[in-house]
Parts: sequence; C-alpha cells; structure tokens
Amino acid sequence: MPGVPARLVPSAALLLAVGVLLAGCGGSKNDSSVGSSKHNGLIAEVNDAKAETGATDVTASATIKVGGVPGKKVTLEWGLVDALEGNESQEEKLLHRYVTTASVITDKQSVKIPLSEVHTPLLVHFVLYGPDGSYLASDDTNDFGK
Repeated sequence: MPGVPARLVPSAALLLAVGVLLAGCGGSKNDSSVGSSKHNGLIAEVNDAKAETGATDVTASATIKVGGVPGKKVTLEWGLVDALEGNESQEEKLLHRYVTTASVITDKQSVKIPLSEVHTPLLVHFVLYGPDGSYLASDDTNDFGK
C-alpha cells in the first residue's frame, strides 16, 4: 500500500477481514431501511435473541415481527456460529415460514441444541429472508459453551 508504513499493512488487512466477517454475520442488526424501503412497507425484525443453558440442552430464542404487506413469504432460518472465530459451524436451517398480513404479528421462535453437541463457544444466528431470498433482519444470541 503506497504511503502506508509496512508495519501497519497486516493490521489494516486484519481489520478489513474482521469487518467483512461481521457484515456477513448479521452485523447490521435490524436495519429498518432494509426491512421497509427495499420491500415497500414490509416490516421484518428479529429481536431479543438469547440462549439459556439447561441441564441437557441450550434453548436459543428470538422475537420475530413480520407484516405490513399482505401475502409476502418470509423465512426465518438459524445457524450455529463459532463464537471465537466468527464463522458458521453449520449451514443455516429453516425454522419457520411466514406469509405476511397487513397487520404486523409478533412471534417467538426457539431451537434446542443438545449440550453434547457443544464443544466450543457458540452462538445462534437468527435471520429473516424476504420473498426473493434477500436479507431482511437478524440477531445473535449471547455465546454459550466451553
């Protein structure tokens, strides 16, 4: 990089990589401009994601708000993310399909992860996708595990 001291180049590359990683992991949580302006009034929010550890499993939950435009198909997916490295440790899985109405509905969805499958600190990434598969909103739980 011209004009940048050589000792700063690795740090700049690391910051850029972290920024790209966070953007791909739903770093722009519930950007209302994504949920409304691009989709003409469609409300799509994921809030209050949390993970609670029980005796045999972890229950991850989130509050979902969808609606504002009738007849749109919106999907809620979830995935496990390695909390130390920031990358997904599995493919996202479908959790729920919504067909929106003019009224905005609030729904709570949850998944259970057996503690026997938790071998590293993890978090659950909940994400809403629009009718065309585009990102609408997301939220991440607190991390859990060893």
